Amino acid sequence: MYKKVLVDFPALDQASQFTAEKLKQIRSSLDSALQASPHKEKITVVAVGSYGRGEASESSDIDAYIMFDSDRAAADVIANELKEIEKILNSHVLKETGSTGTFGADVCIRFTDMLSNIGGKDDSNAQITRRLLFLLEGTWLYGEDRFRQYRLELLSRYIKPSGADGKIARFLLNDIIRYYRTIATDFEHKVSDQKQEWGLRQVKLRFSRKILYFGGIVAIAETAELPQQQTLEKISDWFDHQGLERLYKASPDLPQTAQVLRLYEYFLERVSKPDVRQTLEQLQKEDRDTCEPYCDLREKGVELSEVLAEWLKEKYPADHQIHHALIF
Repeated sequence: MYKKVLVDFPALDQASQFTAEKLKQIRSSLDSALQASPHKEKITVVAVGSYGRGEASESSDIDAYIMFDSDRAAADVIANELKEIEKILNSHVLKETGSTGTFGADVCIRFTDMLSNIGGKDDSNAQITRRLLFLLEGTWLYGEDRFRQYRLELLSRYIKPSGADGKIARFLLNDIIRYYRTIATDFEHKVSDQKQEWGLRQVKLRFSRKILYFGGIVAIAETAELPQQQTLEKISDWFDHQGLERLYKASPDLPQTAQVLRLYEYFLERVSKPDVRQTLEQLQKEDRDTCEPYCDLREKGVELSEVLAEWLKEKYPADHQIHHALIF
């Protein structure tokens, strides 16, 4: 049903179709390239970002990383496979991945590392980013079955079978909240200390990062009354759907759902225009109030926040666990 609804939102529909076709091509290429590898059953390639959200375009890079299920260093065991993966990603997606080191065809981690130190002193920004994006907007490029198995294993670190039935997945919710606040804090560091571009990054905070966060809230709220084992399985099912789709799936008839889609359509349509995107990429913070595209999208971002707040109140009664859990 959601795919049919997108027909009324051309920018969302075009991005969804573009992403689906690109993912199909990349998956096919990786499957062929790794078919003969003796280590293929230990390799999983994950995409997040615009390719995970289903809203990629020709101007998008691909935030990807590799998981290698071995105690031995990947560079020593699958050096040829890593080169092949990088070659394929670069051939399908021309824009280079950002330089933070969190993502890229040369980033290879062990899944067991993703399970470790959740909330601990060694839980770095890179680690929490890979972990939460894996859950909230991740999709597979290679190794679909392992990707789904890993997601269930990771969720089981948050949702214990021994936990009380009918209770909200508070550990997971707290980590999602923490990550969303980390994004905002990290943004200030990147633009103030590292002098990275400000305008487009700011607009994304007001739209795509907000839906990332809210989509996680929806998945947790929708499973609040279930037994623990069902909560684990159902949240994993909810994460099969992208953020906007979760809102639609949870409440397709709420008027606020259509409003959210319209506002996000407007954002996507605007930033897909080369002149607008270039203006935002070059915008300095001190010039923001005289930049028409930015001021326009800032207002729409405020409206999106208001509509999402209304959606939450309309969808879940006042005594629903999600309201208390978001504050305390």
